[in-house]
Amino acid sequence: MDTQSATTFVTIARLGNFTQAAEELHYAQSTVTMQMQRLEKELGFPLFERIGRKTQLTAEGKEFLSYAERFLELSEGARRIGRDAKTMTGTLRVGILESLLFAKMLPILSEFRREFPNLEINLKIGQASELRSLLKQNQLDVIYISGSANTDPALRAQYRREEELVFAVDPAHPLAQKAPLSLSEIFEHPFIVTEPTGYCYGHLLELASEQDCELRHSVVLDSIIAICSLLSDRQSVAFLPRYALSEQVAAGRLSILDICAPKQMYYSQLLCAKDKWISPFIDALIQKIKSEYPEH
Repeated sequence: MDTQSATTFVTIARLGNFTQAAEELHYAQSTVTMQMQRLEKELGFPLFERIGRKTQLTAEGKEFLSYAERFLELSEGARRIGRDAKTMTGTLRVGILESLLFAKMLPILSEFRREFPNLEINLKIGQASELRSLLKQNQLDVIYISGSANTDPALRAQYRREEELVFAVDPAHPLAQKAPLSLSEIFEHPFIVTEPTGYCYGHLLELASEQDCELRHSVVLDSIIAICSLLSDRQSVAFLPRYALSEQVAAGRLSILDICAPKQMYYSQLLCAKDKWISPFIDALIQKIKSEYPEH
C-alpha cells in the first residue's frame, strides 16, 4: 500500500462515492477505480460493496479504514522529520567564491543561522573549477559560483541570476574622469587580474583579443578584496563583478568606468549534483538567496 492509494481509499470512505472522490482528488474516475482494485488485490479482500449507486464499506473495509488513517498519519509524521528549523540538526557544506561570500552570502548568513540554530555550516572558499570538482565528489552539498550558464549534465542549476562585469579604477585614476571610453583606451593601462583559470580573466583576455590589444598585468590575485585595495596605485584597472564593488563604489573608494561597448554579462548560480537529494536546509538556503537576490 502506498500513500496515494491510502488517501484515495480514505476519501472514498468519507464521501461514500467514487465520482466525488475522483473530483476532490483531481483524478480521472478510472484512476480511482484502478487504485482500489489494485489495493483490494494486494490486501486480499474487498473494501467496498457497490449496490446500485451506493458505495458502502465492507466489514473488512471498515476495519481497514482505521489502519489506513493511521498509516497516513505516520507517513505525514515521517515527512515532517527535519522540517522544524529550530530543532533540525546536520551539516550544510557550501562551496563559494570569495566575491559571492562577501557580497551576497555574509549579509544573509546571520539570519539563516538564527533560523537553523542547530545546523553546522561549513563554507569552502575556492575557485569555480575546484568547487565543481568537489561537488561531483560529494564533498560539498551545493556551490555558489559565477561564470557561464551551467551546461554540465552531472550538475543541476537550482538558481541562476544574470550579473554584470565592469571595469573599476581608483577615483583618482586618469580614466575615471573620462566618458565614454573605448575598450582600446582601457587596455592601454595595466591591469590587476584575477586567477588565470577564472571566468573574469578568460573573458578579459577575449575582449583584449577582439580589440587587437595586449593584456598587460603585473599582479595576479585570487582575492577581489586584495585587488580592490591594490587599485589605490591609481594606475591599474580591474575587471570584476559589479556586485562585488557596490560598497566600495558607494563609499567613493572605487569608480566604475563608463565604456562605449555592450554590457559584459554572465551568471551567478547555485549548483547541486544532478541526483542530489535537496534536504530541507539546502532548499531553505536556495530559497533565501532567491528571495534576497531574485533571478532575472
